Amino acid sequence: HNGISAIIANNAIIQSSKTTFDALWISSLTESAAKGQPDIEIMGLDSRLHTVNQVLEVTNKPIIIDADTGGDPNAFEYFIRKAEMLGVSAVIIEDKTYPKRNSLDGDSEQRLEDPLLFAHKIRRGKHALLTSEFLIIARIESLIAGKTVDDALERAKIYLEAGADGIMIHSKDK
Repeated sequence: HNGISAIIANNAIIQSSKTTFDALWISSLTESAAKGQPDIEIMGLDSRLHTVNQVLEVTNKPIIIDADTGGDPNAFEYFIRKAEMLGVSAVIIEDKTYPKRNSLDGDSEQRLEDPLLFAHKIRRGKHALLTSEFLIIARIESLIAGKTVDDALERAKIYLEAGADGIMIHSKDK
């Protein structure tokens, strides 16, 4: 969520196994918290790109950006292109409606985006890329929103057909 946290993660070693981190995750939750804001897409994608610049100054590890919902498809295309040009490796976007509410907030309604509209956003993002190296990962929030595993799997099929490079099905439960 900033340069100092990137330095710590970049140099961290788990002593028992001599393991290091393979990549860095720029989280919307921690970026928002570090700026004293709620995690409801207030910071915006330009703020996330500013954070990417801070992190890239202190690490050469691959970076994955939590891009919330990705905003509207036009904003998402802009964001994808900028992130790719900066050297980011991947973005992950969640299939909630804009503006999203933090998935861990039990008091907020978790509204899911229509899967066909979300798939359209993925297609637009893939079309905006300059190379095939950059990854777009779809984060499925069905379980967070109280839906079924079948709903999550159906969404996964739609998103993969739209060009998603990976799927993450998010849950608060074990």
